[in-house]
Amino acid sequence: MGNGKGKRRAPAKRESMSSALKCFEVLELLARAPYEYALTDIAARLGQPPATAHRVLATLAAAGFVEQDRATRRYRVAGKALWAGAAYLRSSPVYRAAFLVMQEAARTSPGLIHLGVLHGDWVLYLHTVGSPSQLYLYADTGERRALHATGLGKAILAWQPAEVAARVMRGKLTRFTKRTICSPAELRAELQLTKERGYAIDDEEGVTGLRCVAAPIFDSSGCSVAALSMSAPALVLTAGEIDAASRRIREAAMKISLQMGFRPASSNMLSLVGL
Repeated sequence: MGNGKGKRRAPAKRESMSSALKCFEVLELLARAPYEYALTDIAARLGQPPATAHRVLATLAAAGFVEQDRATRRYRVAGKALWAGAAYLRSSPVYRAAFLVMQEAARTSPGLIHLGVLHGDWVLYLHTVGSPSQLYLYADTGERRALHATGLGKAILAWQPAEVAARVMRGKLTRFTKRTICSPAELRAELQLTKERGYAIDDEEGVTGLRCVAAPIFDSSGCSVAALSMSAPALVLTAGEIDAASRRIREAAMKISLQMGFRPASSNMLSLVGL
């Protein structure tokens, strides 16, 4: 009888899991631009019957994670989603270690200071400090960008195990500008160069007209768990300014690494990031 009951419960368990996954699919869709969607759009994009999509949205709305605009009838993420998502930052050791260091770095930087971590095949932006303008790359907290086309992404990948970079290279290396590295062989060479000089450069590879330098952040195991970068217009962060900017970023990243428990065995280990 025990086995029979288990078999009868299995379909209900699978149905419950399926419903939960549908909720997460809707939340992921609403997290993408244009951030507000009509019921019919949600159903079509997720391949769900409108009635199913409506039930999922009603569940999320009742829980406070989704709300509907009264005028447009479109759905969007609600405030409770921010509250829940912010727990990631509140519990993030690298965010806590970097917060004050980033404020200090921003005071002497001609651009914006960014903190990012590896998130699957993306770099996830945790924090940005500075005074943005239309010429500057401002990244919202929680924004994801391509690893191969950002200084943060390349700084993280260069000090990750080889299989992580290999996985990224097996995927699609999307072109964003005429300077984007889209060849696995070229990306492999770029990561090797990044490791040799101790920092990464995004030379208008993600956004035309914007340049970036980035350095890795290590944890107690010596693995790159995050990266710190400074981005500015190419006219401001010129080729002649890269050395000085990269040194400031490497010094700031090392301060964060030390707070994360990274302990160079000797002063020679600082050469990991060219210091």
